[in-house]
Amino acid sequence: MISEGAAFLDRAGRLLAADAAFRALLGLPDDEASEALAQRVAADPSLAAFLAERGPETMQLEVGPGHQCLSLSRTSCQAGLLVRAAQVVLSEPIIEHAVQALALTRLAGSVAHEIKNPLNAMALQLALLGDKIGAANEALALSCAGNLGSLKNQVTRINEVVRRYLDVADPTPSGSFDACDLLADVTNLFGHEARRRRLAYTCEPAQGAVRAKADPIRVARLLLGLLLRAITVTPPGGRLVARATSLEQNAAIVLEHTRGPSDGALSWVSEVVSAASIDMGGRLDESSEGDMERAALVLPKERPS
Repeated sequence: MISEGAAFLDRAGRLLAADAAFRALLGLPDDEASEALAQRVAADPSLAAFLAERGPETMQLEVGPGHQCLSLSRTSCQAGLLVRAAQVVLSEPIIEHAVQALALTRLAGSVAHEIKNPLNAMALQLALLGDKIGAANEALALSCAGNLGSLKNQVTRINEVVRRYLDVADPTPSGSFDACDLLADVTNLFGHEARRRRLAYTCEPAQGAVRAKADPIRVARLLLGLLLRAITVTPPGGRLVARATSLEQNAAIVLEHTRGPSDGALSWVSEVVSAASIDMGGRLDESSEGDMERAALVLPKERPS
């Protein structure tokens, strides 16, 4: 017997049975529920992937304005799929955290832009100062050369960190990007945390550009989540390697790290990244071998125009 808020689909994805609660939750008419569900699946790639048994066995489906959504879970058997639906309303604290995260991202981007202007002014003033000292006193210029050079190097270093942050937090919207460049920027931003945890932390260069056809803004967010989890669960002294590779039909961004204890606070990462990657026409591949764990974000490759 099918429980309340549930439906059964055959292997072809046809709706065979659905109770009144399931139809009401998904807004399916009683007399044409199967056709209405098929239309919804055709318009929603994430739902289509879920019913095709790709990705996690649970997903959240938006059903209306505001923050209302459904939680869907599937159970497969030889005859088809049992799908259960339950209404989920995001709590106010979760909404507040989401608003805070969005606001802080925008604020940090603005602060980064504000930092770049005085940095450029400092670099210019250092160059002018070096010229003036050299014109006034050659011996003094030789004595100050090392100090001025060190200051220039530090200004350049800060400028590069700010540049990488802006490229990750606020990338230029486009339909494609260089996976190598984006990965290098993201891994660089976590360099301090990796050193603090005494990790052998490397971003391996690729043989040539690895172009992916996807939204770099979304991919940057996914990489931040994957790398945060990888660094958090890798035990102190462990190894973490990041690389971007070109496959026959796809581009892959791969993280491999020493296995460590899981972190329940980051258990959502796989589900979120998997759903988002499927929505962009890709997938998340996760595996383990020996003492190493591997997560690969696979995305469609950009084709030459």
